Amino acid sequence: MPQKITVMSPVKANRLFWLGRYTERVYLCLHLLRRSHDLMIDGEPQDYGKYYENLGAFTSYPDEESAKMGFMYDIDNPNSILSAVEAANDNAIVLREEITTETLSYVQMSLEHIRREAKINDSNITDLQCITDWMLAFWGSVEERVWDEKIRFFLKMGQLIEHIDMNVRFEYKFYRIREAMNTLLKVSMVDPRPINKEVLEELDGLLKEELYDISSPSYKYKILGLLGQLMTV
Repeated sequence: MPQKITVMSPVKANRLFWLGRYTERVYLCLHLLRRSHDLMIDGEPQDYGKYYENLGAFTSYPDEESAKMGFMYDIDNPNSILSAVEAANDNAIVLREEITTETLSYVQMSLEHIRREAKINDSNITDLQCITDWMLAFWGSVEERVWDEKIRFFLKMGQLIEHIDMNVRFEYKFYRIREAMNTLLKVSMVDPRPINKEVLEELDGLLKEELYDISSPSYKYKILGLLGQLMTV
């Protein structure tokens, strides 16, 4: 028997989709910034330039330490972790009934914590580890408490598109991106209506091992462009 698809307003669908994207962005950006921090501790050159270059970001930070702080706490930097947590909270708070109060609480705890850290100008990114944990708990709570497949569909599509986007930007190995793409294809079957079928087919065709050339800017930005066109919400 075909699964029943609930009716949802475009505004709510859009908010769910972006909540999925922003929570995944917070999680991955924390991981990537910590990786740069760990390289510095291990005696490797500290280089945050590559981090924001991969994000397609342009900054006027005078040095790498300022750049690191900016990408943690600068609310005026749309690529900062604080900006992503704020955006996730803006979407989550109006979706309380859809995602449950318990699920929302992990986003709100993350926001309260990063605001405190920004206020004291804490430069130690490891002090944001709890936010990583809360982002994982957020998705665990979605699995445990959110039963409406349409809600889960938009959240998961946002998460997967963001995951693939970031993995492509930071030139992860093919198998990591292909695994996420395979999951996206499965999730897309829940409700194909908000998905651009032609874009999905082209994206799937490009993400083949024999074609995968992430060092090619034209290939890389083709993938990123298709990801941006995939959902029609």
